Amino acid sequence: MKKISIISLLLLLSFSTVFGQKKNIVNAALYLKTSQKSKGDDIVKNIKDAKKYIDEAFNNESTSNDPKMWNYRSKIYLQIAIKHSQLDDNAIFKATEAYINCMNRDKKGRVVVRKWTPEEEVMEGLINCGFKLFNSAIDKYNIGEYESAIKHYNAIFDIIPFDNQGRLSKGNIKKETILYNSFFAAKKLNDNDRCKKILEDLINIDFNESAIFIHLSDIYIEENNNDKALEYLELGRNKFPGNQGIINSEINLYIKLGRTKELIAKLAEAIEISPDNHLLYFNRGTIYDQQGDFSNAESDYLQSLKIKPESFGSNYNLGALYFNKGVELKNKANDSDNDKVYKKLNAQASSKFDASLPYLEKAYNLEPKDKNTLLSLKQLYYLKGDYKKSEEMKKNIAELK
Repeated sequence: MKKISIISLLLLLSFSTVFGQKKNIVNAALYLKTSQKSKGDDIVKNIKDAKKYIDEAFNNESTSNDPKMWNYRSKIYLQIAIKHSQLDDNAIFKATEAYINCMNRDKKGRVVVRKWTPEEEVMEGLINCGFKLFNSAIDKYNIGEYESAIKHYNAIFDIIPFDNQGRLSKGNIKKETILYNSFFAAKKLNDNDRCKKILEDLINIDFNESAIFIHLSDIYIEENNNDKALEYLELGRNKFPGNQGIINSEINLYIKLGRTKELIAKLAEAIEISPDNHLLYFNRGTIYDQQGDFSNAESDYLQSLKIKPESFGSNYNLGALYFNKGVELKNKANDSDNDKVYKKLNAQASSKFDASLPYLEKAYNLEPKDKNTLLSLKQLYYLKGDYKKSEEMKKNIAELK
């Protein structure tokens, strides 16, 4: 009998092992194909078997990075993620990893799995992973699993570089959307460091959302770093000059710190340099308005409108200034027991309501769907006895919901 050498035996054993693992890939492919033709409980049974065999191939060194293994692992785990998530909580992450490995290319630039799957089909699977990750992240957020939501969002960043046709972007799955959504999850976790990092990333990519500056400022206020909070509010105001939310946040912080005079002085200096900038007058008028300085607020709003008559903010704020003064006077009139005083205050109130009307109506013409304007006009028309127009504003408000 011919003897087999030790080296030959080792080679034979090695070949058998590799062959066995290759067979696992073949079996996984067969069960995947069978599951797609099955019905009822047989679908789950076959996909479980496909999962078992592809996991064995994945976990064995001889096939752990085999293109054919990645090819079938991607399809099996995407099917699990979409239809049978109870089989593996991390299926979508495993599918994403597999599809990305399917996009590896040979020396000629061809995807390594081209023998079994066209590149277009691989790309389709990878895009589906992106949408599934995004939707799952939202679901995780809604049930309070905020860390998991962030994990799902972060996995999409690995897919975006492959999306040359912008299919994810068309579905509003963009870097800025993912980051912004991740911020809210991090906020729920009270993770200030992560929140700051995300918000700074959004600022660096020039995300067109004014609220990020307010969010960042609020975090620094919470950390008692008021100078940093003011720095970001000023940065936000420079990027969004007429944004009322940023302006109000900045003013409120200066008031809280007892530094209102400092802000007014800054604006006065800016006005000297740029006397035709209507926003500077508007911003200073807003400060005076919040301080209850009616005369200076009125003067700055009027100056702002002289420069830019079509300014929604200045029209609305001036109209609101007159309206609020009218309400104040009317309340004083109603509280008076003196008929003469009542008539005098009531006449003054009516005068302020009359002054308010054209500015609020102008604001309404400029932005007909602004809820605050509609609410103010509804009340103003009612106070002036124009019930028809008051009802019209009421209907417009209802249509916004």
